[in-house]
Amino acid sequence: MKNRSYQEITDEEMDMLREAGNIASGNAMTSLSTLIDSTLDMSVAKVRIEKIQGLSEVLGDAEEVIAGMLINVFGDLNAMLLLAFETKSALAIVNRMLGKELVDLNELGEFECSALCETGNILAGSYLSALNTFTGLKLDVSTPQMAIDMAGAILSYPAIEFVYNDNSMLFIETVFEDVNGFLNGTYILILDNASYNRVIESLGAYI
Repeated sequence: MKNRSYQEITDEEMDMLREAGNIASGNAMTSLSTLIDSTLDMSVAKVRIEKIQGLSEVLGDAEEVIAGMLINVFGDLNAMLLLAFETKSALAIVNRMLGKELVDLNELGEFECSALCETGNILAGSYLSALNTFTGLKLDVSTPQMAIDMAGAILSYPAIEFVYNDNSMLFIETVFEDVNGFLNGTYILILDNASYNRVIESLGAYI
């Protein structure tokens, strides 16, 4: 396949990436449901191409403090997974996993942060396992890098790493929530241009 810019993406390719995102996110949400013993709903995956100037609003209010886990993806792709939780959701996960009653992110110590990172590890593994099965691509992940910061600041790191030469970034976004409303989060897979081409080529062979 010719190496094309993702700005040339077709409707059919959008559908292919969306389906890949739905399958991968569904697998990850099943793992999270088991981990926290709760039922989750997720949105249909969105394939988005955003200019770097608009990225700060992707997760909502750019100045809202969130807990984010950045996970590098390597192997057949150069990509990044971003798992972002609202403050109350991050605390809810820690409290449920560790039997605590924390009410503020400032109360998170090394042990609690490790629990959140392990959540990121499990979800990344589940997400990429499904993507591997669907595409045939060989994928691996780094240890999650956790940050508690404003949403805009957390997004700035992948923006620097993955912005294309027209100042845009391609990503697949899935929003999820607990049916009882105690947890809300966003899962984002960010692809560079070469990885976009590789995924489309692989999906074309498997679909």
